[in-house]
Amino acid sequence: MPVVFLDVDGVLNRVGYCPERSEGLRDWIEPDLAQQLDRAVRDIDGQLVLSSDWRRGRELEVLREELRAAGIEAPLIDVTPVLETARWQEIIAWCDARHCSLGQIAVIDDRMDMGPLAQRFVRTSPLCGFDAAAAAALRALFGEGPDASCVPGVPGVPGAR
Repeated sequence: MPVVFLDVDGVLNRVGYCPERSEGLRDWIEPDLAQQLDRAVRDIDGQLVLSSDWRRGRELEVLREELRAAGIEAPLIDVTPVLETARWQEIIAWCDARHCSLGQIAVIDDRMDMGPLAQRFVRTSPLCGFDAAAAAALRALFGEGPDASCVPGVPGVPGAR
């Protein structure tokens, strides 16, 4: 089953987004981006692992509730370890501990560098978040939807222009 490593800021919210209230993670997730992500992850029959800084100091069940309250029904199964290294190293550590094949993962983030995970990286623009192009790129990584070579503007996706 595909595992999708998920960042929040720049993925589920865009630069300049300011919620009416700020009582938890759910308030910082834009509904249209949440819907787009949830649909794409469920299309690939994927599971989520939170790699965002939002994972720090929060219990997994609380994070699950926050994502569900924001409209994300795809299962959140875990968080990456906090290693104080590059995010891609935390993701690889999670995969190594679970003997998870890198061919069965995707990383969704707005950071520039995912090191050796570049071929499994769907980079979002912090101005756009998880938009239709990012959703298409995620599906393409797992053989759903258009071929990845036809998805323009998503750095990190094989064949993206």
